[in-house]
Amino acid sequence: MIRSAMIRILLDREFRRLRKNPSAIMLIGLLSAVALLMATSRPVSNKGDQPGPNGASQSAVNVWLIYDQRSQWLDHLSENLPDTPTIRIVHRDRVPIENGTWKLPPQDAAVEVVYGDKFTTDRGFALGKVVLIGRYPGKNAETLAPFWNWFWPALSEYHTGGLRFEQSSEPLNPDAAHTPTSLENTSVADLVTNELIATMLLLIVIFFACCHLLVSFTAQDRERGTLSAIVLSPANTSEILLSKFLFHLLISFGGCLTIVAILKPIVLTQPVLWLVILLSSIGLMCVGTCIATLAKTQASAALLALCYMLGGTVLFYLSTKFTAFYFIKQLAFENYTFPLLFSTMKRPVSVFQAPGLGTMFVLVGAWVGIARSCFYRYGWR
Repeated sequence: MIRSAMIRILLDREFRRLRKNPSAIMLIGLLSAVALLMATSRPVSNKGDQPGPNGASQSAVNVWLIYDQRSQWLDHLSENLPDTPTIRIVHRDRVPIENGTWKLPPQDAAVEVVYGDKFTTDRGFALGKVVLIGRYPGKNAETLAPFWNWFWPALSEYHTGGLRFEQSSEPLNPDAAHTPTSLENTSVADLVTNELIATMLLLIVIFFACCHLLVSFTAQDRERGTLSAIVLSPANTSEILLSKFLFHLLISFGGCLTIVAILKPIVLTQPVLWLVILLSSIGLMCVGTCIATLAKTQASAALLALCYMLGGTVLFYLSTKFTAFYFIKQLAFENYTFPLLFSTMKRPVSVFQAPGLGTMFVLVGAWVGIARSCFYRYGWR
């Protein structure tokens, strides 16, 4: 039986320890300062906003997104078309042709969808490579910049499965330029948005508060023998574990609330945002509990937490190259955290329409069972 009075005593102990060592949450203060500087600064103009050859600002051209086979990711894009540029998603058979070449209106650009090897199924599971060939009018590849600035963030909201996307550009008229312009000549800064930065800051806060900090505090208690003393007190194991989770969850919610309130306060009322933060926080606290339970010393626990973070990064990269790693990635709740957070930063998302939210709930529930079992058996020894 869990007693609220005992939970308050254990929580008070955690907060008193934090007051004696306020530098433990210095990173959250630093990230909040970064968010404040972003919110109060004027963004640097992108290359697409610079004047053109005649001194006028470069405007977004109309783009034809041409495909051979309709897929779910194309359906997702068609439901989230921007106001500018004007994008038409059409089948190749509907594109006008003259003398064997596309006959598009003047100044219109085209993006051709070409499926590589190993692409399978229609509107279902797919594996392989998708090459997006941007064909721009004239000699300036920057006319496609507004399209790419919309396309990549919009695509990140959809779980593309085993598909790997690549981008290249070349002139619509081969005689307009001598050599094609590839992705290497495109600035990565053009693809970075305030929503993307806010999502990354939230992920860092959640990992720091719920995994790194929990591992550090729990391993420190265990190494010093404090945790064994607490277990021998009137507090039971469930109350000890619950108080730790509540303490780190409050830090995570406080840091996320600060960053969201500074960068985009309009999304504070979105239930999906806080539900995803809650699930991600609980999942990472469970991972941290397992790490702190199995490690003998604080140094080894911190090293395991770092290995978990780096291992997850490697897994997410390899999942874009090899199908075996893709299936493993589906079992990681972090796989659903970024798309859901990014989606809520851009537009309101319904709880019942959030992709992957149910799967994330099941995976986090499994981690709760694993963490509870580990802590009950080995956590206090």
